Amino acid sequence: MTSMSSLFSFTSPAVKRLLGWKQGDEEEKWAEKAVDALVKKLKKKKGAMEDLEKALSSPGQPSKCVTIPRSLDGRLQVSHRKGLPHVIYCRVWRWPDLQSHHELKPLEVCDYPFGSKQKEVCINPYHYKRVESPVLPPVLVPRHSEFNPQHSLLVQFRNMTHNEPHMPLNISDIMAAGKIVFLSFFNGGEFPPGLNHCSTSAVTSICYPDPPFYAAATLFIIYS
Repeated sequence: MTSMSSLFSFTSPAVKRLLGWKQGDEEEKWAEKAVDALVKKLKKKKGAMEDLEKALSSPGQPSKCVTIPRSLDGRLQVSHRKGLPHVIYCRVWRWPDLQSHHELKPLEVCDYPFGSKQKEVCINPYHYKRVESPVLPPVLVPRHSEFNPQHSLLVQFRNMTHNEPHMPLNISDIMAAGKIVFLSFFNGGEFPPGLNHCSTSAVTSICYPDPPFYAAATLFIIYS
């Protein structure tokens, strides 16, 4: 008398034949369920099983597309796991270590590749080739700041005052000068010629600037 366990563990001859081409020896039960689910779909199409067996038995030889209906989300559920159908069967019959659909690219002979978004999806593992998954390029961060002192606002201000020493400063120039000196001080830059900066001490010192830079020095005292 046949036990209940043997009834539930029965594997059809078609599934056994297809499992004979399985690559790798991991996840036997999962692979068997995946192939069993595929056989049930292919039996509804005339000649589909024969086309798949021909493709698996003659690697590298021309073969037809072997298709199954595309699900709503494009994935196929096998046991408690969901995956893309062409990835599942490429993993079963060609690359057991396949991780993602990004590693697969359809051949030109395939009329129903997964990426075409058609109602049918080709799961013939020999209609796909494996490619390297894309890797994001590393982000390079310079160790030292590429600061060009010739482009600093301090140099521009110094050149402006040297070229026009007798032109009176308006309020915009005064505010710009104050910002320049203030930023230069905190960035470790030089003070403009003629602007006598104060040494840091507990007592607040008042600087007496030379005449051409009186406005900038006054604003420096206010900012500091």
